Amino acid sequence: MYQELGGKPVDHDTWVNNPEETQRQWQLGRLATESLRHLQLQEALGQPPTAKEFGAQRLTWPWPGEETEGWPILERVLATLTRASLAPATTRSPTSLLPGEESGTLQLRTRGANTAIRTEPTTVRITCTGAPVDVSAVLLTRNGKVRSDHDLVFCNHPSHDGVSVGGDTVTADLGLIPDDIATIAVIVSIDLEAQPATVFDQHTQWQADITQPSRTQLAFTPDPFSSGETVTIAVELYRHTTGWKARAVGQGYDTGLAGLATDYGIDVEA
Repeated sequence: MYQELGGKPVDHDTWVNNPEETQRQWQLGRLATESLRHLQLQEALGQPPTAKEFGAQRLTWPWPGEETEGWPILERVLATLTRASLAPATTRSPTSLLPGEESGTLQLRTRGANTAIRTEPTTVRITCTGAPVDVSAVLLTRNGKVRSDHDLVFCNHPSHDGVSVGGDTVTADLGLIPDDIATIAVIVSIDLEAQPATVFDQHTQWQADITQPSRTQLAFTPDPFSSGETVTIAVELYRHTTGWKARAVGQGYDTGLAGLATDYGIDVEA
């Protein structure tokens, strides 16, 4: 997605001598990351979201015409890549197993990989190397926003509407989730009080393990982050037709919890 939008690697010379281009490449990268949310909304709504539903006004569009020019470009590229992804594949599915892997654990190998799960209690456990982390969950409606600040479930508000958080684990009883909740996002953030200068990188990485009583076992480990992220969306549990699916996300924020809260409609001043 980044490449199709015009993204190119930023080398040291560009970073030093051309800050405008460096900033433009960062903005293209953010749009590429946000494209996953566009597809999530499309799946939830049954049709592509409008610019307003997507929240286009909250993003920076690196084209002279800004949103007016950039929104059609984003939609066109997404449509092209989505049609390509629906073509018959000759390679293995991102959720299929490699020879020799245990059949009990399905590896979600790429960001966006998803698979159906049962409507039953589901646990998501985060293990992290390199730094202590906090684990939380956010309950989201079909427009990708919270209903109120109570939809953020964390150590000081550990249980809400069928979702609970304890230590490194989020538990969601999918049969008890309110009908107006479409997605449960599991959030991993570095404990900056314990290690203030730490970011997610090749030394600080997490894995998400999803389990259910019916013996469903899923695992997702993202590629190392490289842009100073301190907060990440690990995985999502989301409604699909009459059931539920799990999706590997791995989206990072270098703007911390405040950036994530803004995207989800959480009042950071409350």
